[in-house]
Amino acid sequence: MFNRYKMGTSLLLLVNLLIFICFPQITSATQAETTPVLVVYDSLANGTPFEGNIDAVQRILASLNAQVTITSYDKYEAGMLAKFNKVINISNLEDVSHSPEMFKRDMKGYFGDYMHIGYQLPPYVQQEMGIEVQKQATDTLKISIGQFTQGSIIASNISFTTKFNGTSYGTIFSENGKASYPYGVIHGKNAYIPYMLKGNLSELAASFVLKDWLHVTSTGKNFVLLNEIYPFSDLDLLNEAADRLYSAGIPFIASVQPVFSNFQFPAMQRYLETLKHIQSRNGSIVVNAPVVASTISPDIAGLKAQLSSFLDALAEYEIVPLGIGSELYWTYDQHYSEYGLSIFDSGILYDNRNIRYHTQRNNSSVFHSAMYTINGKDLNKYINSNKSLNPLPMNTAFVYPFPINRQEMEATLDTLLKSWTTFADYKNEEHSVRTEKNELTSHRGHLQINGQPIALNNTIAEIDSDHTYVQEVKKSFTTLFSVQNNIFIVLIVTTLLIFMVFLIIGYRLYKRKFTHQERSL
Repeated sequence: MFNRYKMGTSLLLLVNLLIFICFPQITSATQAETTPVLVVYDSLANGTPFEGNIDAVQRILASLNAQVTITSYDKYEAGMLAKFNKVINISNLEDVSHSPEMFKRDMKGYFGDYMHIGYQLPPYVQQEMGIEVQKQATDTLKISIGQFTQGSIIASNISFTTKFNGTSYGTIFSENGKASYPYGVIHGKNAYIPYMLKGNLSELAASFVLKDWLHVTSTGKNFVLLNEIYPFSDLDLLNEAADRLYSAGIPFIASVQPVFSNFQFPAMQRYLETLKHIQSRNGSIVVNAPVVASTISPDIAGLKAQLSSFLDALAEYEIVPLGIGSELYWTYDQHYSEYGLSIFDSGILYDNRNIRYHTQRNNSSVFHSAMYTINGKDLNKYINSNKSLNPLPMNTAFVYPFPINRQEMEATLDTLLKSWTTFADYKNEEHSVRTEKNELTSHRGHLQINGQPIALNNTIAEIDSDHTYVQEVKKSFTTLFSVQNNIFIVLIVTTLLIFMVFLIIGYRLYKRKFTHQERSL
């Protein structure tokens, strides 16, 4: 009996193991592990070369699945440091007096992981890391890290790390000093980056340091992203681009602009047919965040309903969107996060360009799967195009705005087709989009709507252009009005005839009178 029980238990374990292998669990957004990080800064550095470096750090952190709380020195509250195990201090000002006393006091009792970017490295951190620096008023720099190199970078008031303990990342070569120094350093729980500027290679270099400091072990992947796709784009050109990328074996992401009404119009139907064709050509669909023209417009107030209506229209056409593309600041807005981003568990984060907060907050929402973006053309500044690009520390989309004409399309396709880089397929990742009506998912490359797999169809249906864009208003009392009109016409014609008769009679009477007067003369 014992042997029979043992055999039954073993068989049950074997069956459970087979079920687990064949049907692995999909990790939901709520199950994703995030790392809370406090970012403290002294100045936004507006109007200086350092302007935007805080946004750049936030975007890298978001793509590495960090949940960020951000505060300036002016708004720092006593005891905030004690709530976090990871703190980043960004110092854009050389004047140490900008550091508040309560922050200095809290730092003395802080024992978590600490990263410092910029000026004024705390003395005790400097001592722990064995850091010695050399300052240079002006210099021309060359930064290298991994496969990337950028030279001829003009910098002022820069500090070079001459001595350190721990692990170094990248190099900064000083043209004036003719010497190389580490770009960044990690030693134990502390990290130090003396120079970071948004828009040059130092921004990407910081991601290598941040990843290891956050203890992120996953490997990043490279993706191709075509954005700025609208219903009025050249859809024939877009279909051709999708076919050629498919033939070359290059999967891509299409970030499409949502439409909130008029789904029955031929133009919208052609748009949907094109998106369906893209999907069949190894193209993954993501929805771009709506353009915020005004924070008090009805569209923003009804954001969730509007987005859901478009997503449901896609689902009805068997198109499965897998995420949302938005500027970074959306993740720091209560309204946009709750009524827009919450529908998606995957996001593609663009640089801030036109910030219009609705309800700003100081902590970010976190995607289960987030992606960093960089303009595809910027790669030419950092790497030889004939080399195969290794993955960056985080999932990265190389963005190519969809061309407005054939010449630009040929240039974009030529760049991609000649690239030796291996690009990943976005739908092979786990993604989920939920509205009240539909759940749209991807799992190991398979697209599903409400748990049912969809068939990929590359046939583009012909859409009839004939359409009544202004609907005919419903008529009432049509027959009565028609009879009245006929009566009025008869009366008018009769009146005209009577008038003509009187006119003729009058003319004849006048003529006789005139003739009689001539005879009398």
